[in-house]
Amino acid sequence: MYLMAPEKPHDFIFKVCLVGDPEVGKSSLVRRFVLDQFDETYMLTIGAKVMKKTVTVQYEGKDVSVSLLIWDLMGQKNFSIIESVALYNIVGGMVVCDLTRKSTYKSLEYWVEAVRKISPGIPMIVLGNKSDLLGQAQVTGEELGKASDYLTSTWFLTSAKTGENVEGAFKRLAEYCLRGVSNE
Repeated sequence: MYLMAPEKPHDFIFKVCLVGDPEVGKSSLVRRFVLDQFDETYMLTIGAKVMKKTVTVQYEGKDVSVSLLIWDLMGQKNFSIIESVALYNIVGGMVVCDLTRKSTYKSLEYWVEAVRKISPGIPMIVLGNKSDLLGQAQVTGEELGKASDYLTSTWFLTSAKTGENVEGAFKRLAEYCLRGVSNE
């Protein structure tokens, strides 16, 4: 779902989501992006949380203001009506794994298919989170590349703790969403 703000014809609002297994850092990534904060305390997401942030990206040679309505979904694999509603009419998404847990990488395909079942054809970006713990990594950049090739997309190593590549990943998603809207 996207809306064009009537007062500024180059401004857009896009509904996007983050999906992935529990404890991969989805909420922490959103918190870092929107509030530029990080908290070590783990808080289980029940249902979905929504936050908003506006970024400026280049599109067709112009600065375009894009507001992202970011739906952070709980990481339980048995989708309920809450997740179905949250994924309905999204324009883009991020699928997140924890670099220190190989099992979360193996779940990426599940999450992509769950999203595509409800919102087919949307752009998705792969995030390998917790890059601040690369010494403990069980997932390689090559593996993230394979996952992003499957999506015909891109991937980022991110760290909600340090902020590495968080802003860049969300801006790239905004750019992908703009391209998708212009192709409609």
